[in-house]
Amino acid sequence: MNEVLTTVSLTLVVADEQDRTVGVLSATAPGALIDMAMNNGYTAEQAMALSLFVAKIHGPAVAEHARGQGIAATLLKGPGRVHQQLGYFLLYGSCEADRDLAAFYTRCGYTVHAPGETFPLDRIALPFRLGAGDDQCVFTRWCPRHCRQLISGPRVPGGSGPARTSAAGTSTCPPAQRA
Repeated sequence: MNEVLTTVSLTLVVADEQDRTVGVLSATAPGALIDMAMNNGYTAEQAMALSLFVAKIHGPAVAEHARGQGIAATLLKGPGRVHQQLGYFLLYGSCEADRDLAAFYTRCGYTVHAPGETFPLDRIALPFRLGAGDDQCVFTRWCPRHCRQLISGPRVPGGSGPARTSAAGTSTCPPAQRA
């Protein structure tokens, strides 16, 4: 299973004028969440389907000489765009608690949890919690409330999926179900 998970990822790289890498971030299938689901009786297919709706962020990492230029914040916007376009419900990651990055992740639109704190997954109908060690802070970003309501809201007449249009008639959130 883990071999498959390594291929499900989004990697973003920032290079400087000399084409040297100065920043990188990746968003991958949520291996720990998939393992947790399988350990709680979900089939492999059900557990793997979580990678269609949840992504784990690794990084961002920025070269020391390039810090303070907004590179990390720009890198974090990429998974946010993918999150919205592909219908992900949750982006999450973790960072070392002693690095004092809570304000940074908060400015980037994430909720930062206290070291060792877990968070519930009931928003995606999973009966367990995710977290990190006592020396780690988890940061989370859920699909906006209007998106979740549309995904779980009224069904499309004659269809199997929920309605996904705004009052203006345009799609505001990608489908929650995938073929």
